Amino acid sequence: MSKELIEELRNTFEYHPAGYLIRKSTGKPCGQRSKRPDGYVQVGVNGRLLYVHRIIYAIVYGEMPEEEIDHLNGNRADNRIENLRDVSQSKNQHNRKKRKDNTSGFTGVSWYARDRKWRAQICVDSKNIHLGYFDDYEDAVQACKVAKIEYHPTSPEAIKFALELSECGGVQFSALYFINTIRRVI
Repeated sequence: MSKELIEELRNTFEYHPAGYLIRKSTGKPCGQRSKRPDGYVQVGVNGRLLYVHRIIYAIVYGEMPEEEIDHLNGNRADNRIENLRDVSQSKNQHNRKKRKDNTSGFTGVSWYARDRKWRAQICVDSKNIHLGYFDDYEDAVQACKVAKIEYHPTSPEAIKFALELSECGGVQFSALYFINTIRRVI
């Protein structure tokens, strides 16, 4: 977006801290009810639809993000400025929700039938890193959590996992064990 367009957006809309836009000409909220099937909110501007999260970012910071806008809490309709950040596509993927075809219940953990064990892996820079095979599901989940902290430290999920580990002294020991195990595997 050019500086002229950003200025036009600032003249057309006002950002409300609840995460929506107010059209200055009418004084009415816009872009909060008409949601797309994928959850993103759009609003019409001069005959074209634009994403509300990109408009809000431009209005607040005076420039468009260099890369993608990530919704920290995973809710694509929550466009409060504190929920938006400019990140690379790779970092944006760190915040993805669990896939619908995930049958294990935890991202990165899958059942490996041949060896009858749980397999743990994490994706880093579009490459899968094998974390190991585990007899116990919870050990595989723990390995993924520790790897998430190590490889995706700025993701909200990694921060949540780090807080969980710091609150449980017993889990902290096994977390250190898994970090060392992961380093040996890599």
